[in-house]
Amino acid sequence: AFLGMLLLLSMGWSVTRPNLTKREEKTFWGALVLYLVFGVLHSLCETPSLCQGYQLAFYIVRIVITFGIIVAVNTNVERLRQGHILDLSRPDSPTVLFLKLKLFTNVRLVFFVCLVLPIVLMLIDLTVLSWDQQWVAVLLQEALFLGAYSILAQTVQEYITLMPAVVESAVEDDE
Repeated sequence: AFLGMLLLLSMGWSVTRPNLTKREEKTFWGALVLYLVFGVLHSLCETPSLCQGYQLAFYIVRIVITFGIIVAVNTNVERLRQGHILDLSRPDSPTVLFLKLKLFTNVRLVFFVCLVLPIVLMLIDLTVLSWDQQWVAVLLQEALFLGAYSILAQTVQEYITLMPAVVESAVEDDE
């Protein structure tokens, strides 16, 4: 669910435009279905050789989705830095552009943390912790992911709270 939400946010859904294009919708649903199907097949598998194939396919789909998120977030950040989004009928105010840029920058930061965090925790687990300290690795992983989710939730909540007031202010200024 978290990977799907990051994919939608990275494509700009409800941030830079209200709807995704048909191609983006098909890409999103196709990737999500493949991710879920291979995840379920791997979980329910009982034959070791078949399980490895399902797990490999699951990881490949996850890597492709991850790469898509990276490309989409960076594309939207660059568009916002240039001060325009092609899908809008009228240009945004600098305040609105700043809020959107902050949202995408925090999404990119949280995504980076979620990519690097398991590797760092694995290295800590292998080099620092002994077998009787394994609970520390689980605690660190859960605490750091909770922190990443909290940062993303705070950013989205701030965006949702401030955006209507900023847009309303811009409409009043136009009149």
